Amino acid sequence: MFDRFRRGWGMAKASGTVLKSKPNLLFLPVISGIALCVLTATLAVPVLFGAAAGYGLGLSDNAMAALGGAALFLWYFLCTFVIVFCNAALVSCALQRFNGTDPSIGSGLAAAGTRLPQILGWSLLAASVGLLLRGLQALLSKKFGFIGDLVQGMGDAIWGVATYFVLPVVVTEGLGPIKAVQRSSSILRRTWGESLGGSTGLGAVMLLFLLPLAGFGALLATGAGGPTAISVAGVISLLYALAVTVVFTTLGTIFRAAVYSYAVTEQAPPDVDADLIRSVFYNR
Repeated sequence: MFDRFRRGWGMAKASGTVLKSKPNLLFLPVISGIALCVLTATLAVPVLFGAAAGYGLGLSDNAMAALGGAALFLWYFLCTFVIVFCNAALVSCALQRFNGTDPSIGSGLAAAGTRLPQILGWSLLAASVGLLLRGLQALLSKKFGFIGDLVQGMGDAIWGVATYFVLPVVVTEGLGPIKAVQRSSSILRRTWGESLGGSTGLGAVMLLFLLPLAGFGALLATGAGGPTAISVAGVISLLYALAVTVVFTTLGTIFRAAVYSYAVTEQAPPDVDADLIRSVFYNR
């Protein structure tokens, strides 16, 4: 546990150097979050009206289930696209910074825009695999209990490792989704070996920063201070959790770009320790 925390702290410091020089990069995950809220609200209205119209036309339960599944997939795909596009812009900004140029939100979004077909393709593949894994987990959980959760955990871990470099590959090399996954796996095998396991670090540090929420949670649970205090504590807790999530999402994406830069150039970016990068994955 201590090693993971130490690794995570090193990752946070290394990525924080870039973020400190370009704090406006935090707006990219904020833009992503706002876009997700707008997208969800926009799709909710036609879906509700469509459901009411479907029942009014006397469609069967199977037909309604199929339409509902299609609407769910469309929403999941579009949400995935928004997240991937903004993360691609952030990766591009980080790589620009590592190459000695001065990135901006505009330059990152422009770079992501030039890879729009590839990002759409990757979003479609990622959304399909994500829903497939969760559907498999639900089916196995229903029949075998906790085994479904184990299978999903293994599937998510394998998929996460295999696709670790997909976004940097898409941004810099312009490959399609299938070739990007192959290229990502190839980079991993060449740099870290054949048999890899995932590694954690930033999550442990993020958990430490989220610990103050326990105090707010205790206040909310006891009702101390009355409705006003509870409301204020709830708002502060929500804003704090969102701020921590935005910061660590940004740090994690920046560090992934640093790991990719090291893997393809065999040189660590400025202010990033090569030993820290090599410890991101471990051989099983």
